[in-house]
Amino acid sequence: MSNNQAVLDFFVRHGVRPLPIGDAALSVAYLDVGLIDSLGIVTLISELESKLGVQFSAEDMQSYEFQTVGGLIAILDRLTGTSG
Repeated sequence: MSNNQAVLDFFVRHGVRPLPIGDAALSVAYLDVGLIDSLGIVTLISELESKLGVQFSAEDMQSYEFQTVGGLIAILDRLTGTSG
C-alpha cells in the first residue's frame, strides 16, 4: 500500500466528513477543518506507524507539513524512502 493510499484510507475511515476529490484533498488542514480531533491524531499516528513501519519524530509532528494531508504524505515518503 502506498503512503498516499494509507493516508487517504485513514481519513475515509476516521474522518467526520469526506475529503475533497483529487488534488484538493492534499491541501486540507485536517485539524483546522475538524476532519479529526485530538484523539484522531493519536489514532492516525499509531495506525500509520504500525501499518507503514515508520516512527514519527517530535519534529515531524510539530512541523507545518504535518498539518495537511499532502504534507503528511510527504513526511511518510521521506520516512519510508518512497514516493507516493
